[in-house]
Amino acid sequence: MALETQPPGWEWYFVALYFFVAGVSAGAFFIGSLIELFGADQYHGLSRIAYYLAFPLILLAPPLLIADLGQPVRFWHLFFYPGRLSFNLQSPLSVGSWALLVYGAFAFLAFLDNLVEGGHLKFAPFAKLYNRVPRKLYALAGSLTGFFVAGYTGVLLNLTARPLWAATDPLLGMLFIVSAGSTGAAAIALVLAARRQVSGAHYAQLEGYDQLAMIVEVVLIAVAVVVAGPFSAPLISGAVAPLFWVGVVALGLLIPLGLSLYAGRRGQAHLSLAVLAALLVLLGGALLRISLVVAGQV
Repeated sequence: MALETQPPGWEWYFVALYFFVAGVSAGAFFIGSLIELFGADQYHGLSRIAYYLAFPLILLAPPLLIADLGQPVRFWHLFFYPGRLSFNLQSPLSVGSWALLVYGAFAFLAFLDNLVEGGHLKFAPFAKLYNRVPRKLYALAGSLTGFFVAGYTGVLLNLTARPLWAATDPLLGMLFIVSAGSTGAAAIALVLAARRQVSGAHYAQLEGYDQLAMIVEVVLIAVAVVVAGPFSAPLISGAVAPLFWVGVVALGLLIPLGLSLYAGRRGQAHLSLAVLAALLVLLGGALLRISLVVAGQV
């Protein structure tokens, strides 16, 4: 006899979009950190774009998370309970909320540092003190906490006793991390396209990274569907199936991957194709989380 479980009643427009924007932010920050830690000076402009994206995007996450709470005005109980700090290692929501706060702090440090360095922050009374903070330190710590935030959302689903989510443990955490890397690269690519910088070493390196991420993502999705077995039915043949197969797999992964490989074979990317591919990757990343949240509650 199958065990009946109660769906958590998550609304996709809050929870799935929170998963999405947190992932894009973390993915962009990770790319910026890789450049900061290991890249040459010539790629510093790319890391600056990444950091400029990461912090504003993560600011969108808390309102979405708070809006889904049963009693949003009590969101501060996630951090403080009357008279003491609230940190519960047994609660994924508590751990995730603190991780989001810590990652947001590092994203803010990187964002502020680049504003000061670029001369965009004219009034910076603490600039000298602030710039004593080693960049590589918060690049490393921020990327680790950022990918924890991106991956924890998938782990949160795996730990919820719904058949589809539980059957794919621990693949969803891995899938969300890889998807974060891909969507983060796509967000940076859109900025480069807006600046008409879709040629040269900067864009080629970014495209190579995104191609690898998309290939790994396709493999993880295939493995997750096979591992879930009959529990994947709501995802692959139910009402969510068109969203998953057309939106995620075809539009969000296979088509942009094909466009990217085609551009690489030509030796340069066409501006309109670069924009289209980046938008499709971002759309696919959002639909991936929406389809998994909805299908898991069927």
